[in-house]
Amino acid sequence: MDNVFHKNYNHQVDPNAVKELHNAIDQDIKANGGTTPFINNIIALCSINFILAKAIYDLKSNSKFDVFAGKSTLDINIINTHTKEPIYSGSPAQHTQAMLDKFKKEYALYPSLFFYGLGNGNFYKSLLENKNHKKIVVFEPELEIFFIVFHLNDFSKDIKDDRFLTFCPSFLNEAYLHILCNSKDITHNLRSYDFHIYNDYYAKNHQTSANSLNKSLLNVQLLNIKAAGNSAEDTLIGIKHVVENMPKFYANYSLKDILNLNQNRNQTAIIVSTGPSLTKQLELLRRVQPYAIIISADASYPILKQNNLKPDFVTTMERIELSGKFFDTQVSQFDNGITFVVSSLIHPNTIKLLSGRDVAFAHKPLRFEYALQEDSKNYMCKGPSTAHFAFDLAIDLGCKQIIFIGQDLAMASDGTTHAKGMVLGETSPTISSKEYEPNITTVLGYGGKTYVKSIKTWDLFREYFEMMIDTLSSYTDVKVYNATEGGSRIKGTIEKPFKELVDEIISKNIEKILVKPQPISTQDSQIKLAKQKEIIENFIKIGKERNELIKELFKRISKLVESADRDLTANKEPRYAKFYELKDRIDRLKATLDADKSFGDLYMYTAYNFCVHQELEFTAMMVRPEANKSERDKKIFEYVRQHGYYFFSLAGMIETTIDTLQNALDGWEI
Repeated sequence: MDNVFHKNYNHQVDPNAVKELHNAIDQDIKANGGTTPFINNIIALCSINFILAKAIYDLKSNSKFDVFAGKSTLDINIINTHTKEPIYSGSPAQHTQAMLDKFKKEYALYPSLFFYGLGNGNFYKSLLENKNHKKIVVFEPELEIFFIVFHLNDFSKDIKDDRFLTFCPSFLNEAYLHILCNSKDITHNLRSYDFHIYNDYYAKNHQTSANSLNKSLLNVQLLNIKAAGNSAEDTLIGIKHVVENMPKFYANYSLKDILNLNQNRNQTAIIVSTGPSLTKQLELLRRVQPYAIIISADASYPILKQNNLKPDFVTTMERIELSGKFFDTQVSQFDNGITFVVSSLIHPNTIKLLSGRDVAFAHKPLRFEYALQEDSKNYMCKGPSTAHFAFDLAIDLGCKQIIFIGQDLAMASDGTTHAKGMVLGETSPTISSKEYEPNITTVLGYGGKTYVKSIKTWDLFREYFEMMIDTLSSYTDVKVYNATEGGSRIKGTIEKPFKELVDEIISKNIEKILVKPQPISTQDSQIKLAKQKEIIENFIKIGKERNELIKELFKRISKLVESADRDLTANKEPRYAKFYELKDRIDRLKATLDADKSFGDLYMYTAYNFCVHQELEFTAMMVRPEANKSERDKKIFEYVRQHGYYFFSLAGMIETTIDTLQNALDGWEI
């Protein structure tokens, strides 16, 4: 029962419940004179999904289902006592063998497999013997089936090794699915993804649940692929900006200091976005201003300034130069007391326009930025928009009530896309153009009774908010209110009129308190910059060393493929044995690169979009069934050939990344 929080899907686990279960299991072990398959499974599952493990353990016995044993251990049927329906309409042993034969023939090389229904568990016990299966994921709707199966089979080793992952839909939220689908064994197998309903019993009784889960899994996996969608060029622009901006990063205020001084001081944060509905909320915002932290997205800042409504924080995070337009005004008394929390990857021109204002930098929690080894409180905003950045800031400030206004994520009925006074216009010319029509979508509106027009990017933002709120609700008691009173519905928020919330906040008569830290000292700045320079120079050194290995292997691949092509032209069989040897070398080098954290944090991160899509191709190729050695030979030949292009492209990206780092470093003026 040690380390029950390792990779746990439940963020909020009651320590007393852990202790109670621990003691109960200890008593069971003593009473039984040792462990049992059931206890082993429960202990293993505790380390991953404590709440599900406890729910199964607490059953003590089964009442909805009865177990009927046949002539062998494979011939075990389970009967639903309420409907008198067996899980297996025929012989369980024959069904298990037929399933095993099918999966050996069609899916033997798949790294990940998804199922709905445990059955009696025997199929999965045998399936796990195939070590090609790195992840077998099973959703079972009935706790009693878990209870029965965990008594019949010991899955504990495979559960601990993250190979056998079991979930109950009743104990599932979308955050679980995001954690689950983040594994490369699942991500790389997306093109071969399939969702298998175990048998007719589950199809008949749980089709709706299974279909819903399948849809959610597909959405999450597609979101992961979209998240990898930034090109290497975009990623390099971000890295270039981060390095170029470093001297400014340490010449202003520290986000860590701001959080340390202000965490848990204030109950309410209001996040101000730039949807069409914002205009009607401004006077209410003015009333509540003394009592709630106001966090403005960058595009809302000019609107608030025009209306003399001072926010406490303004967030901005885009790497494009256009975002600077929101700050292209003279610094005035209005800006005194506002802290501009900016992502380190923003365009350097935006930093120039922010000159004279109080600025605190935050790294986005991306692999390269994490490798710079900053304090954890100086990392913020995994999300795709500045509003997500503001949401993260509100959470890290310890606010227990977070209110969205202007978060329409949809067009108004008159076709406007932004609030009155928006610097770039109330109606986006891009969105209103004919060419943009394929990106227009329809979503459920605020209140849940109407549908509104949105765009696919905004809908992605909505989905990301929903995932963040779902995750937040699993480990905190923070309440998130959508007081936009327009636009799209954001699942997980409490929809409430802004006036009601404002009246409630004012009635408590508790004014907000914000404490300003001292700016970063020159001495601390110099120390930090020296450390950052050392880290970046080490990245450059590692990149050069690894690229030599990649180039050398690329040359070997090219030479062997050219030789094989000559053989094929001459109607001769290529030397396939050489390709098997080279495949082993390819896999060893990829494993070495994968294990090299420093290399991965920069170079594989930069090439992530390219690598993910290539790995999807490689995996789709390698999971194809092989009827004979000839088919295997041709597959290995093609695998090696395609890696020639892969390594050639990767080497070019590494050289470009090295040049980008060096040029950005050379531009420092300290």
